[in-house]
Amino acid sequence: MILFVVSIIVFVLSILGLTVFIALWTYKDAQVKSTQDPVFWLLVVLLMQGIGIILYMCVGRTKNVPAPGTYKKALITCIVVSVLATAGFITTTVMFARGDIDFGNSTWNSGVWGMHVSNVRNDEWTTDVRRGRGSSRISRNLDAAQMHNFHVESINEGDSLYLFLQQGNMSSRIDISGDFYGRINLHDYGFSPGRIRMTLQFERIDRAYTIISWRVE
Repeated sequence: MILFVVSIIVFVLSILGLTVFIALWTYKDAQVKSTQDPVFWLLVVLLMQGIGIILYMCVGRTKNVPAPGTYKKALITCIVVSVLATAGFITTTVMFARGDIDFGNSTWNSGVWGMHVSNVRNDEWTTDVRRGRGSSRISRNLDAAQMHNFHVESINEGDSLYLFLQQGNMSSRIDISGDFYGRINLHDYGFSPGRIRMTLQFERIDRAYTIISWRVE
């Protein structure tokens, strides 16, 4: 979670910093290389971002004189930081989408719902769905004892409800449609202690209340 939030902050700040430095460089450069008002090109770059700097480079630099060196080093540094920040942001976003990063006790939900409530507290994940289809997902690090005590209790009406479990290249689908109550030993499904992604897939559910726990008594 912290890594994901930090990557977003760094990405936003780097883009803002890059925009400011490009605008300052354009203003300073236009004072020497352009016959037009430098403030005009400053505003063009700020308002039009990348297109603005392209316009300035193609149209605004009309004087054949040496360009000033002010801000060049800072601009290059900011570009490098922005590229690295963008790469980090993309990487952590992909990790989050894959379930390798989770937000504490929050869940990742998608679909169409009449009503949907999902919550994680301590060693228990509850979902309450009334009319809907879609999925709800969390990722958790489970030790051997928690995997042995993995328990599912579900009361649902409608089409079907599945529990998908995934760890690396290992995956398993468990049908928990109707009324389901029992312990699921994750070791028996080939999983090992570590991070496991759990996804509840709802298909045209009228009502479903599910409790998934990995509590060690």
